[in-house]
Amino acid sequence: MNASEERHTRALERQLAEAEATVYALLSGQIDAVVDANSGTPVLLAEAQRALREERDRAQRYLDTPDVVLLALDADGRITLVNRYACAVLGWDSHELLGRDWVETCLPARTRSAPANTWRLPTGEALSIVESPILTRSGEERLFEWRNTLLRDAQGRVIGSFSAGADITEQKKAGETLRAAEERMRFALKSAHVGIWDMDCTTMTVRWSDIIEAQYGVAAGAFGGTFTAFMECIHPDDRASVLETVGKAMKTGGEFALLNRSIWPDGTERWLSGAGRILLDKEGAPVRGIGISQDVTERQSLQAQFLQAQKMEAIGQLAGGVAHDFNNLLSVILGFCELLLADGDADDSRQADIGEIQKAGTRAAGLTRQLLAFSRRQVIEPTRLDLNVVIADMRVMMQRLIGEDVSVVLKPGSALAGVLADRGQIEQIILNLAVNARDAMPMGGTLTIETDNVELDDHYATTHLGVKPGPYVALIVGDTGTGISPEVQARLFEPFFTTKEVGRGTGLGLATVHGIVMRSGGHVNVHSELGKGTSFRVYFPRTEVAERVADTPLVLAQPAPAGTVLVVEDSDGLRVLIGRMLHRQGYTGLLAANAGEALRLFDENPSIDVLLTDVVMPGRSGPQLTTELIKRRPALKVIYMSGYTDEAIVHHGILDPGIIFLQKPFSIEALGEKLREALDPRTH
Repeated sequence: MNASEERHTRALERQLAEAEATVYALLSGQIDAVVDANSGTPVLLAEAQRALREERDRAQRYLDTPDVVLLALDADGRITLVNRYACAVLGWDSHELLGRDWVETCLPARTRSAPANTWRLPTGEALSIVESPILTRSGEERLFEWRNTLLRDAQGRVIGSFSAGADITEQKKAGETLRAAEERMRFALKSAHVGIWDMDCTTMTVRWSDIIEAQYGVAAGAFGGTFTAFMECIHPDDRASVLETVGKAMKTGGEFALLNRSIWPDGTERWLSGAGRILLDKEGAPVRGIGISQDVTERQSLQAQFLQAQKMEAIGQLAGGVAHDFNNLLSVILGFCELLLADGDADDSRQADIGEIQKAGTRAAGLTRQLLAFSRRQVIEPTRLDLNVVIADMRVMMQRLIGEDVSVVLKPGSALAGVLADRGQIEQIILNLAVNARDAMPMGGTLTIETDNVELDDHYATTHLGVKPGPYVALIVGDTGTGISPEVQARLFEPFFTTKEVGRGTGLGLATVHGIVMRSGGHVNVHSELGKGTSFRVYFPRTEVAERVADTPLVLAQPAPAGTVLVVEDSDGLRVLIGRMLHRQGYTGLLAANAGEALRLFDENPSIDVLLTDVVMPGRSGPQLTTELIKRRPALKVIYMSGYTDEAIVHHGILDPGIIFLQKPFSIEALGEKLREALDPRTH
């Protein structure tokens, strides 16, 4: 109700009270005449009644004008006056309502007992404002806000009440809808960890929600509330870009996006992603800024890890392809060196030259093995291992390798679970990490190797790409050395990246560690502080049973069984070399450059005992050729040779059961060992 309507209502209330008091006096015989209000002269009763009717009619017109319910009740709560709007809302005619009990007629049953005293027995207050529902004739319930005034007679006794009611049903619904929407928004923002900020651009004061305060490491309610205080919470390296972005938006208006780091009082850094909008007035001056902020530290970390994984995968594919072709060349170089050294005169000075060539080739073969381990294309034969046993067996060798000025401390975990891994690769990981630790302690120090059973939870898994939550065995290699800078840490596992002097490192050690661990389904990370040392943590999935794998015993050379070997190799030089190796060991070798030649030779020579085939060849592969030949002669023995893995004979780098595999490059002795294994399994 506006001010004008309220004034009208109060005037009507006064007129109504005067009229009712006059009628009461006339009907009770207290007076027999009424004094004319204008002239002040007495009038007859009839004239008084006429004046009263006119006064009532005029009052009724006033009552029917506003769109509010106007209602008069007597002291018993019965309706004595009601306006047209009230009748329209309630669905009753005025003559039907007059004299009815207001509470019993127009209030919902559930509310009749509680508010009855309010309606029937006024408290004596001059004015009260309450909310109360009413029930229409059709059964619809509406909510009204009532302004109640007491009516008194000339002696001050309460003779009833006069009420003005405004329908606030839709307003209430809208308010509840708005509150529900705000509650949903608050819940959604809180669940998504999204904070809200609001800035007065005229005073540069800023308000933060409690979520944003937490994102910037500020205690609840402790934010300074100014734009300057906001900038102080931003990482120094990001302040210029934030100022530029916000400044541009304040000149042009509209929306903007931010990605910056917050710097906490304790030095913690968090990545925050935000969006905002600057509102301009009619003159184009900024008046208000609003926006949101979300902590995306984990997302940024995962994105960086994903990009790194993509880069590593691309390098791995390249490395695997190079290693395949390079291993064929190394096989020829090392094989012919072996033949020359075996056949040459010990007094020939050229023997030393050949030996140097062989050493260089052997080192090159080691590099290709590291490339294959990094790219996860090395064929492995995993067994169940106890890391405590492996480390204990390596202690003497590590101490000799590391030197006397570095103390080696072993801290084996109790009741350590087993892991499924290739022992040679586990030893390679430990040696690589130990040598790096030694190089980081030029003045001496302590190398600590620990093992433990750990659980990686969902949070760890979501913040480290490719990690599955669950039980793991941890191998921790720590040193007290110089530490590693954050810039170097970001590139530690990249192949050929090294901080060592030229000639002291290939940059493949940690790349190899990374590849081996990733293939095993594990994870590796590093924590380092400059001047305090470095700790590498390697996690391997647990396996239920662990068994000690003893060092491989020396196998005495067995006499070569007589036999014929069909060799299928597309590299001409390597194929000739294998033929000479077979002849030296007493085998008959039949040489084929591809599957077509192999099929012809196989049909022409029923005496073939063993098929020695490369895995990857142009046309039909080694496994495809094997399938065809086994159909013709099921008893045929097969040896595969390759420089890297191929999914035809392995699954995720692990040999299928029953397959005999010869890793390139190989020696004459290694070839003889595999042939004896194929022809006489009892010797193995």
